[in-house]
Amino acid sequence: MYGSTGKILRVDLSQGKVWDEALDEATLRNYLGGTGLGMKYLFEEVDPKMEWSDPKNIFFLGSGPLGGTRIPGCASISFVTKGAMTNGATSSQANGNFGAYLKWCGYDGILVQGASPGWKYIYVHEGGAELRDASHLQGKDTWETEDAIKEELGYKERTMSVFSIGPAGENLVRFSGIFGDRGHAAPHNGIGAVLGSKKLKAFAAARAPNKLQFVDPEKLGELAKKTTEGAKVFGGG
Repeated sequence: MYGSTGKILRVDLSQGKVWDEALDEATLRNYLGGTGLGMKYLFEEVDPKMEWSDPKNIFFLGSGPLGGTRIPGCASISFVTKGAMTNGATSSQANGNFGAYLKWCGYDGILVQGASPGWKYIYVHEGGAELRDASHLQGKDTWETEDAIKEELGYKERTMSVFSIGPAGENLVRFSGIFGDRGHAAPHNGIGAVLGSKKLKAFAAARAPNKLQFVDPEKLGELAKKTTEGAKVFGGG
C-alpha cells in the first residue's frame, strides 16, 4: 500500500526476540496512523482489567501515512499503551525525526510486549532491528542517553533519532514521560513508567535512504511546498 512500509517490528522483551510482522491493506485503511494502529493492538491484546505494569501490557509507537514525507510535521511519532497515571488507554505524540527515520528503516511501527530481566534498548536501522544491552545507560538522563547511544553506534547529530526515559521512568514515577531529539516530549499519562516497568531504556532509529512510494510524488511535493509556504504566512515568517 502506498505511504506504508507494510510491516511493523514486534519485540518480545521476556524472550529477547525481535521479528517483522506484515500489515494487510484492510488494517492500514481501517486504523489510520500511529495512534489508530496502536489502539487496535491495545484493545485486541490487553485485558482492560490488567494493571499498567503487567508485562502483558503492550507499548506501541508508530508513524502515519505521511510519515517520512516532506510535508511539515510528518516526522512525528505516536506512543500508545495502558498508562500509569489512569491505568487506562492512552496515546501521546512527540515531534522530532523518529517517525520519519522509522519508516525509512522499513517499519510503520514498533510493538513491544513482555518485560526484560535487564535493561535494554531497541536499535532500528536499514538492515533490520536489534535488542541491545542498556545496563550502562541506567541512571542517565535522556540527553546523556541519546549522546551515549549515538557514540556507541557511531552516529552523529541528526543521523539518528533517540527517544528514551530518564531516572523518573526507571523508578516508575507515574507521571514520567519519554523524551528525544534534544527535548521533544511525549509526557502524557505516565508512559515513561510503562517503559521502566519493562526495563526498556530507549528506542534508536538510524537515518536511512527514503524508499517510500506514493501514488503521485509530484503532487505530494506540490502539497509539501504549499503547506510550507502557508506555515510561513500564518506563522508570521
